[in-house]
Amino acid sequence: MRKLLVASQKAGVGKTTTSMNLAAAAARTGTRVLLLDADPLSNISTALNLAMNPHRRPLRQAGIDLPGVLVSNIVPRLDVLSPYEEGSCSDDDFDRLLRVLAAPATQQCYGCLIVDGPPFLGGNPSQLIGSCDDFLLVMRAEALAHRTLPAFLELVQRSSRAGHALPMRGILLTLPEGEEPGFRWERELRGRFGARVLAEVIPHDRSIEEALRDGRIGSHLHPDSPAGRQYHQLVVKLGLSADGGTAVEGEQVLQVFRASAALLEPAIKPAPVPEPVKPTAAPVHRPRRLSRSSEIPRPARSERPLPPPAAPPSSPVRIKVVPAKVSIPEEMTPPAAAAPAPPQPTANALAQLWPLWILLGAVLGGGLRLVPLTASLLPILVGLGVALIVVVVLFSLAAQDRAAAPAKGQGQSQTRAREPKKHAPRSESRKDPVAARLATLAGMSKRTRRDPDAN
Repeated sequence: MRKLLVASQKAGVGKTTTSMNLAAAAARTGTRVLLLDADPLSNISTALNLAMNPHRRPLRQAGIDLPGVLVSNIVPRLDVLSPYEEGSCSDDDFDRLLRVLAAPATQQCYGCLIVDGPPFLGGNPSQLIGSCDDFLLVMRAEALAHRTLPAFLELVQRSSRAGHALPMRGILLTLPEGEEPGFRWERELRGRFGARVLAEVIPHDRSIEEALRDGRIGSHLHPDSPAGRQYHQLVVKLGLSADGGTAVEGEQVLQVFRASAALLEPAIKPAPVPEPVKPTAAPVHRPRRLSRSSEIPRPARSERPLPPPAAPPSSPVRIKVVPAKVSIPEEMTPPAAAAPAPPQPTANALAQLWPLWILLGAVLGGGLRLVPLTASLLPILVGLGVALIVVVVLFSLAAQDRAAAPAKGQGQSQTRAREPKKHAPRSESRKDPVAARLATLAGMSKRTRRDPDAN
């Protein structure tokens, strides 16, 4: 069985269309072809509307433990296998499917296997490269189409398995709409890559597009169209019609798949996963109930006699505490606590809101622009506004002065309270008040004698 991989450097270059038309053209020559939709997006299944095809058979329903759907006879002698149509397909499942297709019984059923790979060979390119004989690179003839070719060829070389180098059969150019064969970009790519570019060029063909829009393959419906002729020439050039294959139907193909999967099952069956050990409950230790005979023994009583209790006192002892008289000098007595300061008078509420008045004046001044005013009324309003601002400022300053005056007086009184009092001599304070009054009168009489005319 001949196995050809159709690859591309990016999406949207006509890779899927080329895969379907090459497979239909090869089936038209008499060989039995299997088209493998290896793109996770399942573009072939979507384009051919395989979900509504009456010949579709899921592999799991046929007793094959593999994901995918097999649709037989899309066109005579052409089957389509889509691993990703029913959902996800893991790398392990896809590898098992490739091994089933590589089994000798499967290779006897088909003469050609065409694999439609994802753009840039997807996330695991080694699987596709290791399962095919050669690959065809599809490239759109447009500007800067050659820039990613060195990276793609390096990926193919790096992903090739040991002893299996995947050769490239050539570069197939597809032309965009409106460009004829032999125009600018085709000539540039042929001059750059030389003999690597195949002589066949796929032009933009409306009959191929209309057939694909109806879910059919154009090279089978219109083999004499410009693109159809190029596809049939390409099949002969690539040697895709060398082997005819066995004439089997869809159910027979499923039986072959089932037998091949059964033969490969021991080799690819994963190791059984040991069942998790269920944790056993730890034994519950309950305290043993003690009987009377097994009670904890009490300590033996001491044989030493206890001392007799002390006799209570005949009469209680009373202790009289006499407070000592301590004279504290007047210099050591603390000064009297200062009286609480009277509350400071609050500033005028209107004066405290002078920024609001200024803002209100600015707003009113701006609003005057919307009111038509005469030339004599405008200066009067401006003067009133300035006067109002001056009055508010003066009120604010006066309120601040009134608030600062009591605070200053309170500070002076507190300073005076902190000064130590000068006590009169103890000898003078002990004199008789009558003698003090006489001394005062004597001093007054002396002043009167000195200044007789003072009165």
